[in-house]
This record gives sequence, C-alpha cells and structure tokens, in this order.
Amino acid sequence: MTALRPILVLGTSAVLVSLLALPGCAGRMAAGRIAQRVAKGNQSDPAAAEYRTLMDAHNAFYAAINQVCAGDAAPMAAVWSHENDVSDFGPDGQMHLGWNAVDAQFRKEAAMKLGGTVACEGLRVVEGSDYGVTTCTEVGRGMMIDGKPAELRFRSTNVFRKEGDCWRMVHHHTDRSAPMEAKR
Repeated sequence: MTALRPILVLGTSAVLVSLLALPGCAGRMAAGRIAQRVAKGNQSDPAAAEYRTLMDAHNAFYAAINQVCAGDAAPMAAVWSHENDVSDFGPDGQMHLGWNAVDAQFRKEAAMKLGGTVACEGLRVVEGSDYGVTTCTEVGRGMMIDGKPAELRFRSTNVFRKEGDCWRMVHHHTDRSAPMEAKR
C-alpha cells in the first residue's frame, strides 16, 4: 500500500478557485482555459489529455464540473478513468458505478443546464505515488433548479489514481441534495 502524505496547495489551484468564483460564465471560461493548458496530449480526443500532477487533474475536474453546469459534459471524459471500477456518488443520492454509468450521469446533469459556478473551498490534498485524495466543500452559486435560484454546499471527496504517467479520477462523493434528488 502506498503511503500518502498531505501537501500544501498553492499556485494553479488557488488561481482556478478564484476564477471559478467569478460570476456567470467568465469564471467558467477562464477556468476552462486553464484546464486546457494543464491538459497535455491529443486535444482532438478529450480522453487523451494527460494530467501529469494530481493538482492538474483536480483543477481539470472542477473546470469540467463548471462546463457540466453550462450544459457540456464532454470535458469529464478527459478527467475520469474509463475503467469499470470508477464510481460517482453525487448529489442525486445514487451510486453510479463504472465509466459508462458515470458518463451517463454527468450527461444527464449537463442536460439540466443549471448555470452558475461550482468552486472548491477549503481544499485539502493527500498524495501518494499512485493514489491521491482531495477533499473540499463544493459551493454552487447562481444555479437554477426548476426555475428557482439555488445555492448549494456539498462536502466532497475526490479520489484519483495514477494510470501510466497521468492522474485520472476514479471516485467522486458529495452530500445529497434534495433538489437534485428530485431530478432523478
């Protein structure tokens, strides 16, 4: 088993969180540009993106979450492992197991076009040689659910695995949300 060690988070992550806090699409657009810069590899195939550090993958995940809010789930393919052992326990209260189920859920959420932004606050990072965990509070601002404004706060745990030389998300777990559970 790999020993995990906490690391201090500065630099790109702080910038990304600051950008995501901007109102409307300005933060999402800036965060998306950062995620594109961090992702190396074949840009015509999102799944070919290479996140060389745990923080690159973490930042790309939150940029992708904001794209989901804007109606586009495609960036998630670059962040997640496409193996059958991945899982997403999201705010809808369901367990989505395997890449196909996880991908389908993010596409369903994107179709809701919630708008707004999601920022990761109070980030904590534990990194080993082949697994890493990030925890934070996901704060959603400016969203609309069923035509009503919604401000969301979820405790979140993200697990990443090193696949070859790249970090990929293998698990995402948030608190349940009554408005999101109602959308199942």
